Amino acid sequence: MNHRERLLQIRDFLKPYQEIWQNEIMLMYPVPLKGHSLEWIEDLRRFQNKPDVIRLEKKDVFDFIQTPSLIEFYKKLEELGRLPQVRSYPLMPENSFTWLYIIPKKQHEIKQLAPHLNNLYHQHGIDQVLDIGGGIGLLAQTLNNQYQLKVTSVDMNPVLQDTGIKRHEKNAKDPQNKVQYKNIKVETGGEFLNLLEARVMPVGLHTCGRLALDIIKVSALKKVPALVNFGCCYHTLDQTAELQNLSAFSQSNDPIWMSKYALTLSCRAHRKMSENDYDLKMKVKFYRYAIHILLYDHYGIKEIVNLGNTSPKLYNESFGDYALEQFKRINLSPKHTVHELNTFFSQPELKLLIEQMLAAGLIRNAFGRVLELYLLLDRAIYLEEQGYQVQVEEFFDEELSPRNIGITAVLV
Repeated sequence: MNHRERLLQIRDFLKPYQEIWQNEIMLMYPVPLKGHSLEWIEDLRRFQNKPDVIRLEKKDVFDFIQTPSLIEFYKKLEELGRLPQVRSYPLMPENSFTWLYIIPKKQHEIKQLAPHLNNLYHQHGIDQVLDIGGGIGLLAQTLNNQYQLKVTSVDMNPVLQDTGIKRHEKNAKDPQNKVQYKNIKVETGGEFLNLLEARVMPVGLHTCGRLALDIIKVSALKKVPALVNFGCCYHTLDQTAELQNLSAFSQSNDPIWMSKYALTLSCRAHRKMSENDYDLKMKVKFYRYAIHILLYDHYGIKEIVNLGNTSPKLYNESFGDYALEQFKRINLSPKHTVHELNTFFSQPELKLLIEQMLAAGLIRNAFGRVLELYLLLDRAIYLEEQGYQVQVEEFFDEELSPRNIGITAVLV
C-alpha cells in the first residue's frame, strides 16, 4: 500500500465533511444537523429496531439503505479503511501456564502478535525486545517463555511490575534468561535512550496518546533496527505539529487538523454496539440530548454540561426524575416539576429532532476508522522519511480487539 497516496485520498474525502466529524452533535445545537444531508438522515431514521441499528453501527448497510449517494458514501469509507492483513506465521507454542489469568482479548492479541515479533527478532538480528507500557509483562513473558527471546518490560507503574515479577518467578523456563523489568518513563530524553543503544526492537501494544509518538520519534532518532507500534487514546493529543501531522509530507500537503472531538471519534473507530448495549445506549442518548436542549432553551446554558458518570439505574426512571437528579449534581435550581419535565420530553417535535440527531450520529460515527487511519498513516510516513520500510496492517479481530491496526517499521 502506498501510504502517501492513501493519506491524501483520506484527506480529500474528509475535508468536505469537516462540519460533521469535527463537532459533537450536541455542540451544534440549535442547528445540530448542520452539514448533514437530510435525505441521508431520513433514510437512516427509518430504522428504529435493535437489529437494524446495530447493523448500521457496524456499517453493514448496503442491502437495506435506499439513498444511492449514502450507499456510495459507505462504500468509499469501506474502501479507504481497508488494510492488508498481517502475514500468518506458525502458531505460537503453548504450555499449561501460557494463558493462566489472561483474559480472552489479551490472549487473542498475543497469539496474533507474538509469531510476528518472533519472526522480526530472528530475521533482523534483534538482541532485545522492549515491551513498552508492558504492565505486568504478559506479552514479555510469553515471548520469553514460548520463544526464548530476550525481553525487557518497561512501565512506570511499580505495582504492576512487582506483580509481573512474582508471576514470572512461577512460570520462567530459563533462570538465565528472564524478563527484565525497567521502571522508567519513555520520553525523548533521559534514561529510556540508554535502552536503545543495542539492537533492540521497541514494541508498543496500545500505547496511549503521546507515548506512541515518543516511542516512534526516539526509535527513529536512535535508528533501532525494527519497531512495532499500536496507537490508542488519540483524544489526549492536540493540534500541534509534533502530535498531529508528524511527517514533513503531511505538513506540506494541506493537512487535516483534528479537534478534540474528532480525536475522540478516532478512538472509537471500530467500537461496535452489541444487543446488550443497545437499550441502555439509546436511553442514555435520548435523555442526554433532551437535557441539553432543555438547558439550552429554558435555562440559558449554552455549553455542554459535564454530568459525569451516571448510574445506569437512573435511566430506568422517568425523564423528569432523571433531570431533577442531574440538576442536583450540577447545583442548578429547577424551574420545572417532574410532570412538566416529562411533558417536555414527550413532545413529538422533540422526539423527531432527537431521532434525527441519532441518525446524524450514525453518519458521524462512520468516520472514526478513517480518522484513526489518517493519524497512523502520518506516523508511517514519518518513519519512512527516517529511512524505514513500513507496513500498516490489521493484526486482530476487531470484534475482540478494537484497536487492531499495527505499524511495523524495519530500518532499510
